[in-house]
Amino acid sequence: MDKKLIILSSLFFVIFLGFAVYIFTDGSIAQLTRADIATEVSLQKSLLFAWPLTVPADGTSESEITVFVRNQDAGGLAEKSVKLTSSVGTIQEGEQLSDADGKTIFHISSSATGIAEITAFVNNRRLPRQITIQFN
Repeated sequence: MDKKLIILSSLFFVIFLGFAVYIFTDGSIAQLTRADIATEVSLQKSLLFAWPLTVPADGTSESEITVFVRNQDAGGLAEKSVKLTSSVGTIQEGEQLSDADGKTIFHISSSATGIAEITAFVNNRRLPRQITIQFN
């Protein structure tokens, strides 16, 4: 009877110690109970904005273009590759990585008049929406 008690007590102590170490280290139980954040880019939920939409074609005035990279739940995705193309003008920034909120900012200017059609690519996949900026 004493051997069984010692074995069961030892087993309980080992299990308790293992659980305590697990809880108080980086393997927190909160990570197990937290919902998994979707990391797949949703091209439909990602956003593309520009302001202003009309810019003087003087080669120095700029429009700011913002791309928000989103997942299926409309949450921002960090560290996703974003690049833009334009039919008119020059985009100052090259390919960028999205920040913690999924946001990237670009600037465009032009010395030629016309309508710039802006297309965004996230991880080399084209967003379905385009925006236009008028250079006068």
